[in-house]
Amino acid sequence: MIIIRIIGGLGNQMFQYAMARSMSIEKKQNFKLDISAFDTYTLHNYSLQHFNIEANYYKKANKFLEKIINLFYKETKFTETDFGFDENFVHLTGDTIYLEGYFQSEKYFNKHASVIRNDFKVKSKLKAKTIETISYMKTVNAVSIHIRRGDYLTNEKHNTDKEDYYTSAIAIIDSKINNPVFFVFSDDIEWVKSNITTKFETNFIDFNDVITNFEDLILMSNCQHNIITNSSFSWWGAWLNENENKIVIAPQKWFTDDTNSNDIIPDSWLKV
Repeated sequence: MIIIRIIGGLGNQMFQYAMARSMSIEKKQNFKLDISAFDTYTLHNYSLQHFNIEANYYKKANKFLEKIINLFYKETKFTETDFGFDENFVHLTGDTIYLEGYFQSEKYFNKHASVIRNDFKVKSKLKAKTIETISYMKTVNAVSIHIRRGDYLTNEKHNTDKEDYYTSAIAIIDSKINNPVFFVFSDDIEWVKSNITTKFETNFIDFNDVITNFEDLILMSNCQHNIITNSSFSWWGAWLNENENKIVIAPQKWFTDDTNSNDIIPDSWLKV
């Protein structure tokens, strides 16, 4: 059995799920989600229940039963050491394999991309405004822009300088796409309305919140092209975009320090 510890925001939860799901297919083993961290974790909610996932949840045995289990079954714990892809995960063995980390690379699951895409289809009911916006997106050259502020403003690791990045990314879209229509997503949408402008039609998506952020994710994925930030949330919005000719623009500088980010951005995306 494979067990994955689920923690973090929605994008992180999706990476963790995708890793365990793909690994379970490869090893022909069942997998479970350990969501116990959310008993005390208050920054984000567990949110995978909105998707068409295989949701079997792991509940840790009491200490007495755990000692008995450990006598007869081998448990292997695999903890991610940095953000780079670790190919050694395929060699893990054990009656139980416990995974802990963020696993932010499609290299962990791209072999089973069609399964992952199906699992991340939304089963929760969408707002009428979301459905209406998706319908409009399909009639124009829709381009998403995601701007993450909030906790990133005080996070030294993630608060990279993006002023020139967005200007350059919008200019690239302008040079490649006829009459783009921008759809802007942010956790600080009022600031964005005052500080982000384009010379094209721009729609600010302001009708979702932390409870319905999965709807923003689905809206991003329904755009033809994507400008993402250094966030796993908009990463998934772009990855789930099924346009074969999509242009995805991502920031070259993912972290402010020398943390390994070489495997986060797919090769077909543009780094700016």
